[in-house]
Formats: sequence, C-alpha cells, structure tokens
Amino acid sequence: MEMTRALMPRARQDELVVEELQDETLVYDLKRHKALCLNRTAALVWRRCDGRSSVAEVAVLLEAQLATPTDEAMVWMALDRLGRAHLLSKPVTLPADRAQYSRREALRTLRRVAGISLLLPVIESIVAPRAAAQASCVTSCVGMPNCTPCSGGAGCSRRCCNGSCLGLGQARRTCRC
Repeated sequence: MEMTRALMPRARQDELVVEELQDETLVYDLKRHKALCLNRTAALVWRRCDGRSSVAEVAVLLEAQLATPTDEAMVWMALDRLGRAHLLSKPVTLPADRAQYSRREALRTLRRVAGISLLLPVIESIVAPRAAAQASCVTSCVGMPNCTPCSGGAGCSRRCCNGSCLGLGQARRTCRC
C-alpha cells in the first residue's frame, strides 16, 4: 500500500483527565462529562496526535509496538473513532483515497495474526457517576429518629424509618416523613 504524507491531527488537551494504565488509557472529558476507555491501539495513535507525525509514521510505530503487521488503514480507523469521541482538537476528514476504508480492510491486513480483534482501535464509553452519587448513605438507622437522612446529611435521598434506611417515597408513606 502506498504511504501518504497526511499529518496526524492534534489530540485535544484541554479539560481532560488522563490516566495511563498498562494496556489501556482512561480519559475523563470534563467538558462533556464522559469517561472513555482507549485500548492500547487507540491510545498509541492518540498519543501520536501531535500535528507533526505523519499517518505513515504512526503506522510504522504501531507495527513496532504491537509486533504485528499494520498499515495506514488501522491509523485512519483509530483517527475516525478518536474524532467521534471528541478527543481531537478538530474533526478528522479522511482523504479521498481513504474515505472508503473499512474494518474488513484492516482485518485483511491482520488475518495472519492470532487475537486480531484485540489490535483494532477501540474506544468505549464508561458510565461515570455524578458527584452526588459519590456520597453514600448508611444502610442502618438503628437508634436514629425517624425521617432523618440516613447519612446524617441533607443531600441523602434516603430516610430513617423504624430503624431501616428507606427511599424517601417509601419513608414518607411509612413514617410520614
């Protein structure tokens, strides 16, 4: 396959919290309140989104890092997914000769390798709890007066009712909170 000189876009840096793990990268987008998990392939491509490296150079890097035959189709696939996840500073426009890239094309390149699905770039959305959900209520209200918040704080939606911690609706019906 002919190598192109297309330059990598820039990775978004603002309003992101990034945690590098051994085989994946966790990214929390403070602007969109979304948590994302990038597998090793997607993370390798994202780290090289510096506006200076070429797609061909990143393909060579991927091949070396993953120790498996890789081509530009894999990089373009990762860029497309990174763009959809809003992890690039600008949306990616595939060049005309790459506009029809497909997962099938990438699979053809990797057919000889075992575990090929692990090499495809994957970006998964993770459910991130809201800050209010971080404060947990206690589950026992033994010795606590009826209708007091289970956690002792005003932010808890559960109430003590006859020694048990109940949802506010049930506590209102049972204990007239």
